[in-house]
Amino acid sequence: MKKLIWFVVIIGLFGACAFVTFNYLIWFIDAVPETHAIELADLDSDGDLDAFLANGRNDSPEPNTVLWNDGKGNFQDSDQRLGEFESRALALADLDFDGDIDALVSNISWGEYFWNDGHGQFSTGQSKYIPAKGEEFVGMWRFEPADLNNDGWIDLFSTGCCGGGYAEANSEWQTLNSTNAIWLGDSDGLHKTGGQLFGLGNSEAAALGDLDGDGDLDAFLANSGHLDEVGDMVEFDVNEVWFNNGQGVFIDSKQQLGSQRSYAVAVDDLDGDGDLDAFIGNRGSDEIWWNDGHGQFTKDEQRFGDNLTRYVYLADLDQDEDLDVFLGSDKRGVIWWNDGRGQFSQSDQHLNYSGRHALTLGDVNGDGAIDVVAGKLTRAIVWLNDGAGRMRK
Repeated sequence: MKKLIWFVVIIGLFGACAFVTFNYLIWFIDAVPETHAIELADLDSDGDLDAFLANGRNDSPEPNTVLWNDGKGNFQDSDQRLGEFESRALALADLDFDGDIDALVSNISWGEYFWNDGHGQFSTGQSKYIPAKGEEFVGMWRFEPADLNNDGWIDLFSTGCCGGGYAEANSEWQTLNSTNAIWLGDSDGLHKTGGQLFGLGNSEAAALGDLDGDGDLDAFLANSGHLDEVGDMVEFDVNEVWFNNGQGVFIDSKQQLGSQRSYAVAVDDLDGDGDLDAFIGNRGSDEIWWNDGHGQFTKDEQRFGDNLTRYVYLADLDQDEDLDVFLGSDKRGVIWWNDGRGQFSQSDQHLNYSGRHALTLGDVNGDGAIDVVAGKLTRAIVWLNDGAGRMRK
């Protein structure tokens, strides 16, 4: 009997150790630093595109970094280490109107601003021109800088993703869903506008463009899902279109588009008819939605892969004067060629990278062709376009 008891105790201890070890390994793997977002801009005013990287590691800090471009598409670490939080997304724009490109980084639940000195050296500090910590954000935010009310000042269209919850004083769970919001800018900075919390919640991405042809910027929202009352994610939320009234006030078009979780969206004229169509990256087959010219969208029947697409870029990659599509999943990028009328065929190219990288597109060697860049922390993988859409490392 004693032997049996000792056997059970030993087995229990072994199981407990195995459980702890397994969970430690999972935590360790998840804690590997990664780049969540990369954007290109001429940060040091030398005429080529440099890279700003937003980094993090499983709810832990990881400094953001800047990579210099030598003009030929070779990137070098600038040795700048910026920020003390886990960063998830970023936007590059001249937010203080001094003629250089600054960085607005989205940390979990708030934004952080990095000033550019004009030569690509960044410093953090207080700024009235950003949403700041303490704004009671929920989840992760993505910022789209643009002039939303046509007054000449940069505004922010922000999409909130993924929600959260917390235990109140009485220990009851309260579900908190993310919301989308507008900050309008003027000479006194950014101001969160009343009544401009909108959408179903958990918008993974937004694309701005004049969708209804009235001269201002509207918004196409790519939604994944929202949290129910007990904090579980619903199956999916439909995508939405919101029309701008010209004053930076957005009105629901009442369109409910799609039947999958969506994670990326881009808008541009895919079929050459003069209006902006939408390409949606989903968890599953990606979709095109055709615009009738008035901002009303109809789904196309073409199917594009079945992976979880996190990146959608529309660009003339083969220089034939129409817009092709670059789709990026967690570990592979694929190009789809446009025939000029919005019918697409898949390229045989597969651009492979780590799931710890983030992707972007731009002409990094100054030859007029759009290249692909994957950034991770202090390094970049570059695929240079030969001008006909063939990407080579």
